Amino acid sequence: MNRLSTISYSNSATNVGGAFDLATVMKASQAIGSEIFLDKLLASVMNILLENARAQIGYLMLETDQQLLVEASGEVSNEHISVLQSMCLKDTPYLARSIVNYVWRTKETVLLNDATVEGKFSNDRHIKEHQPKSILCIPLMNQGQLSGIVYLENNLTTEAFTPERLQILQLLSGEAAIAIDHARLYHNLEQKVTEQTKELSDTLAELQATQHKLVESEKMVALGSLVLGVAHEINTPIGIGVTAASLLAEKTTAFFETYQSGKLKRSQLEKFLDTVMQSSGMLLSNLNRAADLIQSFKQVGVDQSTEDRRSFQLKQYVAEILICLKPKLKTTQHQVKIRGDESLTLDTYPGALSQIITNLVMNSLHHAYLPEDSGVLVFDLKQEDKQVLIEYADDGQGIPQENLSKIFAPFFTTKRGKGGTGLGLHIVYNLVTQKLGGKIECESQMGVGTKFIIKLPMDNC
Repeated sequence: MNRLSTISYSNSATNVGGAFDLATVMKASQAIGSEIFLDKLLASVMNILLENARAQIGYLMLETDQQLLVEASGEVSNEHISVLQSMCLKDTPYLARSIVNYVWRTKETVLLNDATVEGKFSNDRHIKEHQPKSILCIPLMNQGQLSGIVYLENNLTTEAFTPERLQILQLLSGEAAIAIDHARLYHNLEQKVTEQTKELSDTLAELQATQHKLVESEKMVALGSLVLGVAHEINTPIGIGVTAASLLAEKTTAFFETYQSGKLKRSQLEKFLDTVMQSSGMLLSNLNRAADLIQSFKQVGVDQSTEDRRSFQLKQYVAEILICLKPKLKTTQHQVKIRGDESLTLDTYPGALSQIITNLVMNSLHHAYLPEDSGVLVFDLKQEDKQVLIEYADDGQGIPQENLSKIFAPFFTTKRGKGGTGLGLHIVYNLVTQKLGGKIECESQMGVGTKFIIKLPMDNC
């Protein structure tokens, strides 16, 4: 009687066909497990399955965004494997789509020993037009999840896929499913690192190009200095991003070497994935931070920008800003303290406030202390009537009285030849008075320190 065969998976190589078949399975399994690059793995899997099944034609499909895409195909006659075509199933010729869809839906193996007369697929368009003899379609399963589907045909003889060969293919399909999942993860991580690194490079290239154009124009010499200030301010997030990308690349290489050696442990995989998640998060956070800084500088000396505003807890937000400054602060011996009510809430533009806090701290690090000094930087956060009072103080060397009236002027700096641009406090002044609608003043005494007093409306309507 003609019938549709559905096959259960086996976890044992017993009765596969003796030592020769067992050796074949082990060799093929080793070949599959040693490859982590997706294109090479797909070609290897396709070759191995064609060879062990004695099939003439084969297709390997992977599920992507709830679609089944053909990612590898091969024919014994031309000994060529095409990979990563990402061809939709409906656009793929020379296979029985009804069988593939059945396996996709049920996750069951389909074996047709005589495809033209056997089972419920004899009316499939491909089967009717091309009269294939034997068809085998196997789901690639990993921990109960579908990784892909393999479709094989033999057009020379019926019953080409014998029980012995079928069991070998089922064993290999399990190995292939695991290897494909790992390779796709590696492929996606590699693409993500490449994309994020390109974003960093593009940001720097755009900044350098802008700087070049501004400097070339005599009428925009002042803005040329502004771009130098931008480069200075975004150096920290860009540097952190590059460090994260470098670490990710280093860990990925080490992970690949361990995987290729066949000594990969589950704990190592989990540790690698944890590193990837942390590094990717750091990359994204600092790319966004650099983009925010560039956006803020575009509005320097101009009217208020259109950045979004929101209500937030001030003390917590200042603490979050200081976390971003840790790479700079940890190179010094200074302490940072935040005093104030945890519940104090401010409704304003957090991006502008972040820039203000950052510039004040960086100003202290650059101007208030010598490299060997150990200082204390203090933020005092208070509410006075309908205003929020932010007092920031350092115990550094102080500002000479003759310079106090100039510190908020654009391009005023006492370190012109040492990398200073004179823009940091000018930006703070503009953000406080224009963007946030507040007031700022400075008090300083030589040998005692400097204090900045910022008054902001609690609801900056």
